[in-house]
Amino acid sequence: MEWNFVFRVDHLNKTGEERNLKGLLFTDDKNPPSAEAILTFLKDCGYDVRVKDAEQLIFQDENPDNPVEIRIVKLGNEEEMHSDTALRYLAEQFRRPGPQIGG
Repeated sequence: MEWNFVFRVDHLNKTGEERNLKGLLFTDDKNPPSAEAILTFLKDCGYDVRVKDAEQLIFQDENPDNPVEIRIVKLGNEEEMHSDTALRYLAEQFRRPGPQIGG
């Protein structure tokens, strides 16, 4: 299953030095990715971090010169986001009537 997430990178020694970045992971089942899977993703992206809080999905490095904290601020499943029947019905109301493209 495909999981999109937004993570905030906060350089703790520098005020205002934070960024929101996006990530993508796949799992074999419907369970969200584990903290360890996200940790592997972050390490592959070049962040030398460890799990600080697995429940809250907070990661931190121990570099005394420039400590970095990473928080997962949004974690979502692409399939669940697109299966909203009410939203699909609402979107159909705005579609112009006419011949279908390619049909």
